[in-house]
Amino acid sequence: MDVTTPVSVWALAIALTVFLALTHVFAPSILDSRLLNKTPLRQDAVASFAGGVAVAYVFVHMLPELADGELAFASITIPDAIPDLFVQSALFLVALVGLVIFYAFDAKAAESKDGSKALYRANLIMIGVLSLIFSYTNADRIKLGADFAILFAIVMALHFVLSDRGLARAHPQHFRRKDRWVLTAFLFGGLALSYFLPPPNELFVAIPTAFLGGAVLMAVFREELPSVSVARLGWFTFGVALFSVLLLWASYISTQQI
Repeated sequence: MDVTTPVSVWALAIALTVFLALTHVFAPSILDSRLLNKTPLRQDAVASFAGGVAVAYVFVHMLPELADGELAFASITIPDAIPDLFVQSALFLVALVGLVIFYAFDAKAAESKDGSKALYRANLIMIGVLSLIFSYTNADRIKLGADFAILFAIVMALHFVLSDRGLARAHPQHFRRKDRWVLTAFLFGGLALSYFLPPPNELFVAIPTAFLGGAVLMAVFREELPSVSVARLGWFTFGVALFSVLLLWASYISTQQI
């Protein structure tokens, strides 16, 4: 049981978990054409802005975070038989595995018009695993910087909304509202796991975070970037600029607190 983490950290972790749980539950309403997509222009603007936000997060924070995460391997004993190059690239390889796995599930789902029930369940579980990883590592992420944790929760909310849309399109005969509660269960399960079985060291945070990062990378370049034929460059640039400034500001604040 983790009794060393401040109450304020757990309070924010619970709040962000509830926020993402609401994202899972209300994703259909968020994407409802009567709410956001009254006109094609509005639909394209929202997609372009979301794509800009995701791209900014990947390049301004996620990739540098993966590079910094390699320092976690310096604190453990590495067998001499393992090449230094592998050790130095370990987290990027984990991210690559995450990207390939989620791309493979998308590719399999696209092979048939409706997709098999077994494949649907696998897709649902994989999205649930992402939810679990997010909430399991969230408390440690908040310790490093609440600003980054909040911004990452926003990125994950956009990702989960688009994942919901992807599941509904690939498996229209299987995806039901009750399954969204399954995804929220993964979220709260990860939060409970982080309290009762907290990560013993930085490595247990860095590895699942890298896997999560690979899945987000795949989603950004496959789902969250709008097609150039419908993209609104102004909204895309605004999303990139706004989130880049927020991330750089959060980074500056965190360095001032050290």
